[in-house]
Amino acid sequence: MDIVYRTLEKEDIPKVITMFSELAKEAAEVSFAEILSEEEIVEWIEDEDIYTYAAFEGELLLGMLRAKRGKGVQNHSVLLTVAVKRSYRGNRIAKDIINYGLLQLKAQGVSLARAYIYSDNRASINTILSCDFTFSGCVYQHHYSEEQQKFIDDLIFHKIL
Repeated sequence: MDIVYRTLEKEDIPKVITMFSELAKEAAEVSFAEILSEEEIVEWIEDEDIYTYAAFEGELLLGMLRAKRGKGVQNHSVLLTVAVKRSYRGNRIAKDIINYGLLQLKAQGVSLARAYIYSDNRASINTILSCDFTFSGCVYQHHYSEEQQKFIDDLIFHKIL
């Protein structure tokens, strides 16, 4: 695969909507699955405190990273959200887009990145740890999973850039 990592552009929005719709159909537990509005994605692209990076193979969008920068005294940090199309998971795309994004963010003066991951999402936990993030704590019993018949924690990870 010849994958290119770059900043998301307005021309990419239809591909982003398609990917987010696919995430919603598979009931992926990522906030991107709740976003189906082109206007919201335009706002991300235009907001100087939101950074969006994408992984492309040719014209095909494979994955995306969004980093929301904190406001005021928290502007040293970002909160990351990452997703990869189902058929491309397991190919290091999430790891590579995170590492690409962190380099870009550091150049923008960001010194700390955070990620929240549900405790039952082993693949995402392994990915974030492979990017040298550190476990910082958790939101205990964040929500109850009817399917698993247990509470799920929201784990917090961070990395100093």
